[in-house]
Amino acid sequence: MTKIESLMLAISFGAVMGQLIANIGILIKYWREDRKLKKKLEDKNYESN
Repeated sequence: MTKIESLMLAISFGAVMGQLIANIGILIKYWREDRKLKKKLEDKNYESN
């Protein structure tokens, strides 16, 4: 494998891993926001009953 091919492989792998890590972070963020909203709505429904 030439140096150029090795560099291209490293860049591609880094980009894919960076995207994967970012997607996992975004999923966790939205999961936390959704959970917080559900708890807020449950508390509001509990207080009104």
